Amino acid sequence: MSERTLNDMDVYQHLTRVAGELESLAAISQTLIGETALKTAAQTVRGMANAVYEHSLADGAH
Repeated sequence: MSERTLNDMDVYQHLTRVAGELESLAAISQTLIGETALKTAAQTVRGMANAVYEHSLADGAH
């Protein structure tokens, strides 16, 4: 069995996809509480994705 590994770009893409899914769920939430929770989670995940991306760019500059 081969072990799967993820590089920084893979992590960025997965986090971006999850953020998009959370935003989509927020758009169809029945309550303001649910919508706010999903939007907040999406922003947090998107922030993590951006941090990984920026770190990846910084490492590539060396």
